[in-house]
Parts: sequence; structure tokens; C-alpha cells
Amino acid sequence: MGEISNPGLDESGFDLTQFYAVFFEEARENLAQHGVDAARYRHFEATDEELNAIFRVAHSIKGGAATFGFSDVATLTHELETLLDRLRRHELPLKRAMVDLLLEAGDVVKAQLARYQGSSDQTRRPMR
Repeated sequence: MGEISNPGLDESGFDLTQFYAVFFEEARENLAQHGVDAARYRHFEATDEELNAIFRVAHSIKGGAATFGFSDVATLTHELETLLDRLRRHELPLKRAMVDLLLEAGDVVKAQLARYQGSSDQTRRPMR
């Protein structure tokens, strides 16, 4: 887990590493917003618009991670998409445990991305 399956090159040999900085910056910003939104859901019911926004964050990160070959990030964000899709379709009620899971998963994605960036800053929120 955590290996780059396609290190910086797409199937045609095009060097994708030139886009890493943009991907990592956008992912960082989106995850920061995601954490703020998910923390609010502990006290308020999430609106469809808010759930759609978090779904789009997971979807965006999943797509970029898959493009760059970060398979562990793509796998985790795909699972988050599945949960968020069920929540936004009202197939599941939002519960505190789900919010905790979303926050923890956001921390894991941050750590995974930091590892790909070569960062030693992989601080995580304490387990709940």
C-alpha cells in the first residue's frame, strides 16, 4: 500500500509530475475545508448542498490520485465517495460515527499525500 503504481508517467509516457504541485495544493485546500464542514455536522444536520460539496472534494482527490498513480489515496477516497453518495441520496442518516469516520479519513488522506510529497509532517488528529 502507498506505492506509486505509475510514477509520474501516464500510459503514453507523458510526464505528469509537472502537475503534482497543483494537485497537492488543491487537495490540501479541499481537505482543510472538508474538515471544517464535517466538524459542523456533529451539531447540525448537513444540507444536500454541503454533502454534495464534500462528495465533490472526495471525487476530485480520487481522480487526481488515480491519474498520478497514488492507488491507496484513490482507493480510500473511492470508499468515501460511496458513503457520501449514500448520505446525499438519503439512503443513510448522518450519524456522529460517520462524521468521525469522515474526519479520520481526511487525516489519513492528508498523511498519504504528505508521504507522496516526501513530507515528514504527517501529524494526525488523535483517534476518537
